[in-house]
Amino acid sequence: MAGYSVDGVGLTRVPYFDVPLDAGIIGFTSQRLAEVPWGIPNWVTADGRVLVGQAVWVIETRGHIIVVDPCGAADAFLRSGPEAASHEAAVVSALASAGFPVDTVDSVVLSHLDGIGMVGSPDAGGKWSALFPRARVVISERELAHVDAHPEIGGSQALRDLRAEGVVDGTALPCEIAPGVSMERTGGHSPGHALVRIGDGAVFIGHLAINPVQVSGGVMPGQHVDPVEAFTELERVLAWAVEHDSLVIGPLWPEPGAARVAGPPWSFDPVWPA
Repeated sequence: MAGYSVDGVGLTRVPYFDVPLDAGIIGFTSQRLAEVPWGIPNWVTADGRVLVGQAVWVIETRGHIIVVDPCGAADAFLRSGPEAASHEAAVVSALASAGFPVDTVDSVVLSHLDGIGMVGSPDAGGKWSALFPRARVVISERELAHVDAHPEIGGSQALRDLRAEGVVDGTALPCEIAPGVSMERTGGHSPGHALVRIGDGAVFIGHLAINPVQVSGGVMPGQHVDPVEAFTELERVLAWAVEHDSLVIGPLWPEPGAARVAGPPWSFDPVWPA
């Protein structure tokens, strides 16, 4: 599968599906979406819906394989009900077909907890275990503290099971995950929300923007725990990306999931893999 090479690090988006959703999922209206001149057709549809992707991003660096936010924020659809097992099997198959069997992954990095996504696998009794059997699950210490204080957060029970299994590493940020790959706190979307940086060439921004057009929304109450901090951090990261001509990647962005940013005012042009 084609991907990106950034500062000697390989980046691959393994897609499951993209889906058009009501604009309200990102705090917009259909009319507001239509007012973003660069949104159609890559990020939003002509009939006023926002495109959201379910995918697994894989980072390869010096023999280390890292997965970032695999199929997050869709537990109600992907990780519950009678179709949950078939969704899991389909994602596992897609990863294997792309050359990344689950037992070859070394680390699963979570920008924050927004459902467990494809990090874990439930048994018949509802107990969760690691889907990537060799991998450490990496999440910030501050996010773990936030989840402990708010057990109603989606995926918290699954994460507790994984912690009991001994596969979760609460990490002080900033830190280096692997050569050329670092993790740092942004906060805003959640107190321990983090981004993943690939040298000066790429940055995974987590849920600071669920879809690129959100950058046109300014401070967005209802989308983040601390909307002012989230927007401040988003603008900081985008300014850095412009300065370094860096790829910006959103784990929930539709195909291709990566873009170059210009501005301000901000705009995003999709970057397709070679």
